[in-house]
Amino acid sequence: MRNIWIIFPFLLLTTSVYAQHPRTVKGHIRDSYGNSLPGAVVTLVTSTDSTAVSASAQADFFFNAVKSSRFKLEVGFMGYEKFVRQYKLADSLNTIVLDTIVLSIASTALKEVVVAATVPVKVKEDTIEYDAKAFKVREGDAVDEIVKKLPGVDVDKTGNMSVQGEPITKVRLNGKDFFGNDAAAAIQNLPADIVKNLQVIDDYGDQANITGIKGGESTKILNINLLPDKDEGYYGKLTGGLGTDGRYEGRFRTNILRDKQQIAFDGAINNTESGDGISDRKSAKLNYRDNWGGKLVSYGSYGYTNRNNSIRETTSSQTVFQDYTKLEDESQNSYTGNNQHQLSWNLEYQVDSSNYLKIQPDLSYSTTTTHNAGLSNTQLLGSSSLKDNQSFNNATSSSLSARIFYNHKFKKQGRNFSFTSQMGYSNSDANSDVKNRYTITDTADNISYTNQFQQTGTDNNTFQTSAQASYIEPLSASSYAEVSYQLNRSATSNIRNTNDVDPVSGEQKQNFLQSNDYDYQFTTHRIGLNYRFKQKKLNYMVGMSAQPSVLKGEDFSRHNSTSRSLFNWIPTARLIYRFSRKNTFSARYYGRSQAPGFTQLQPLTDNSDLQNTVTGNPDLKPEFSHNLNLEYKQSDWSSGYTMLAKLLVNETMNKIVTVRTIIPDSLKQNTTYINTNGFYNVKGLYTFSKPFADRKYTLTYFGDAGYSNNIAFTNGERNIGKDLTIRQGFKFRADLDDIMDAELNTAYSFNGTTYSSASFQARRVNSVLIGIAGRNYFFSNWTLGYDFSYTINSGYSTGNVNPKLLNAYLERRLLKHNRGTVRVAVFDLFNQNTGISRDVFDNEIVDKRNNRLARYFMLTLNYRLENFGH
Repeated sequence: MRNIWIIFPFLLLTTSVYAQHPRTVKGHIRDSYGNSLPGAVVTLVTSTDSTAVSASAQADFFFNAVKSSRFKLEVGFMGYEKFVRQYKLADSLNTIVLDTIVLSIASTALKEVVVAATVPVKVKEDTIEYDAKAFKVREGDAVDEIVKKLPGVDVDKTGNMSVQGEPITKVRLNGKDFFGNDAAAAIQNLPADIVKNLQVIDDYGDQANITGIKGGESTKILNINLLPDKDEGYYGKLTGGLGTDGRYEGRFRTNILRDKQQIAFDGAINNTESGDGISDRKSAKLNYRDNWGGKLVSYGSYGYTNRNNSIRETTSSQTVFQDYTKLEDESQNSYTGNNQHQLSWNLEYQVDSSNYLKIQPDLSYSTTTTHNAGLSNTQLLGSSSLKDNQSFNNATSSSLSARIFYNHKFKKQGRNFSFTSQMGYSNSDANSDVKNRYTITDTADNISYTNQFQQTGTDNNTFQTSAQASYIEPLSASSYAEVSYQLNRSATSNIRNTNDVDPVSGEQKQNFLQSNDYDYQFTTHRIGLNYRFKQKKLNYMVGMSAQPSVLKGEDFSRHNSTSRSLFNWIPTARLIYRFSRKNTFSARYYGRSQAPGFTQLQPLTDNSDLQNTVTGNPDLKPEFSHNLNLEYKQSDWSSGYTMLAKLLVNETMNKIVTVRTIIPDSLKQNTTYINTNGFYNVKGLYTFSKPFADRKYTLTYFGDAGYSNNIAFTNGERNIGKDLTIRQGFKFRADLDDIMDAELNTAYSFNGTTYSSASFQARRVNSVLIGIAGRNYFFSNWTLGYDFSYTINSGYSTGNVNPKLLNAYLERRLLKHNRGTVRVAVFDLFNQNTGISRDVFDNEIVDKRNNRLARYFMLTLNYRLENFGH
């Protein structure tokens, strides 16, 4: 044994000497914007010597006869930061190919290089790409500060994004889904200084992403591409704040990017939400993504939310009939408490180069408690009714679904088969107590009283299944034929038990008229044939589908059943034409069927509100809508000029509309539903943006106009309501380095409704918004932030509320690399925050006012950690 320990060091030495055989070391050099760097000086240093070479014209380098697998590499190039890294590689390798070496521009040269290389906006086929360098933000800002500056993109105060009225529902990071469907959290959870560009994309689904052949409806997504040398690292931000009136907020965000792994967490607690009512909210969300082996990718998110909300609401409604108007004024206090769990997951398996499989399970569970109490006064033809109401509701809902997508690419270029299947189950159990007391005064001033006390329990279950298959056959290098089949089926069962409760004895008696056991199923089959043509400038698709559909309903309580069969020919078309690299035109038509809602179908009268009973119609047919979308995009890559314009046209056949009837000699109204034709709407939108003075200033014009033809029936008369909406505004933005970052905006909006019946009065609402929001910087580390808006309203029945809202803060940056900040803020300085809205439903106009969070002051501390780079 002793001899072995003597010999062992010599064995190690012998092994080490034997391992030092000559090897070749290769690599490639580029900068953080993807530009090759020929002529860069590369020095390889070992424990015994050093060797230097210059990169070739292609920015490649290599060293021959390198004896050690351990070495240091130094790379230098004028105008760039020096690259230094230690390598420890396997001894057995004869040829070592290093990862691409990326050099960062030196801080002294950065300003000149950025100005020369920046192309602010590019318009591609279904993509608008924004270069992050063209939209300057401050150190420590998150990605949401860049997004707020992008032409055509709107970001509200909660971080929700939209493009010309279409919401951005998903964010991708380097083309990979990031943070589930919480787009607002995603852009707040990444630092701005690691972003290369941002892309707003029309996404057509998994099959289109694989084959490049697009059809059907699209959704807007935001893809964030990171700088090549900043795609690994971590980011974290901790926020805590205390304010007057018991206000508080706390939030912790972290994001870790490592090779192909993503881990992100966002947890928050606050009672400072800016929406209607007073809310407290607790939430936590975890996002995960990783490669499990070489072929399997697993990613998804889990989220939990607890939210409590109290609202004081005042409502004024006018329901217009031929010879009179029903007026109702209501004040309501409501409380809602909600707990929700949401789990969404994805498994992507790349079987081989020809076969791809994706499985998406989703699970959700929530509980909701509501309590409402209020008073309402209804006036009609000299009579009035005062209702004192209270209601309590507890509901539990859950859902489980799974989606499977499979795609196979054949050996023949362009030939493809895909299959999608989805199954889902949802359940909702609810129990409600309703207590109403009516005081009715007739035209002779006689007073009567009616008490109503009901308890209702409902159990609703829905099963949804769908399957879709598509086969694509190439006819030439640029043309394809597609045959597709799609099945959709939805089956709903609903059991409702209603008991009338004696207000004195508490005795319960079943109300058979409001209790039922009802099932319905809606099934569609769609068989289609499409022709697709795709070239660099022109890309179009035309096709035709046949769609039979069946809607069945069965009322087990009353032993009644209904069945409706329909058949639709559905033409489909999509065209994209690229006039040049700077402008693109697209047109798209599609048809869609929509089944009636359950409350519209159920064959019973809901009289939980005796003044407005609702009766379902089991004979309703499904709606079918024709949709045409036209879109034009244009940008000047050198100047940053951008124009986006869109026209949307919709016509709905068998539109489900309301039928309201006043019961003679009473204040009661009954509402039911029927199918009718004649409904359509048209809407146009545009955005024009022009930067100038080296992008220090940006002027944006935006606007939209809509016209809709709505139909309703009142007391048996068909009435057409023509609704016109107009909005026009402009924004002026100033981005001055280390001085200010501000935006002035103003907008005028008009909403007018006229009716075909001469007895119906026209209604008009006008609104003017003036606002300015921004940040001013001074003394290096001080920031003054502000967000002011003044709205002038006219035409509301609840009174013209013209609130002036000002939020402001003073912030000081602290610590090394400005990791910390301390902020003193005031919210709603003038104490005028009020929610106001108008909704038009057929022959009914509803104006609402809601309370919102009033003035308070808050002290907030922030601490940020960040480290990105190889």
